[in-house]
Amino acid sequence: MPLFPVGKEIPDYYTKPQWFIGRVKHCHEHKVADMLKAMGVEYFLPEQTVRRKWSDRIKKVQVLLLPRYIFIRCMNAKRVEILQSIPSLTNFMADHNTRMAAVIRDKDLETFRLMVEYEDKPITIDSAVFSPGDRVRVICGPLMDHECELVEVSNKKCIAVGLGILGSARIELPLSYIATIDKDDKKE
Repeated sequence: MPLFPVGKEIPDYYTKPQWFIGRVKHCHEHKVADMLKAMGVEYFLPEQTVRRKWSDRIKKVQVLLLPRYIFIRCMNAKRVEILQSIPSLTNFMADHNTRMAAVIRDKDLETFRLMVEYEDKPITIDSAVFSPGDRVRVICGPLMDHECELVEVSNKKCIAVGLGILGSARIELPLSYIATIDKDDKKE
């Protein structure tokens, strides 16, 4: 019996590379990234520069935004091969509703990547998934033309990029940098 009914379109989940969320052993994120690079697999390990204060000095250091997680772009069928060949990669996060590996949309991960690369302020990761709110388009700055969700946190206006099951990443932007999207103009 075929996996999909004859004459029905096969979902993108099975036919195109997707961004999956890999779980990694404690402090093995860079080791997994090196192994993925050697295998020729596309990955994203979000890091940001922060200032840390010691008793005698202040120093800028690179820290992981999502410790123990790495984003891996591959075909669904290749996930098992990757998991078996990298011992420090423990599993892939699953979406509890569909019981399939959790996937991050390409445009959401690209927006998150730009947010990480061009941050001038610290990025906050919220574990709570925001309820659908006003979708906005950034009209100025490095995130220009990307669609995000507008949220209000402690009376500050922020934009949030959905990261699926992980929640969302948010950054504060001036309101002059964003414009609302008409319901008719929404891109999917």
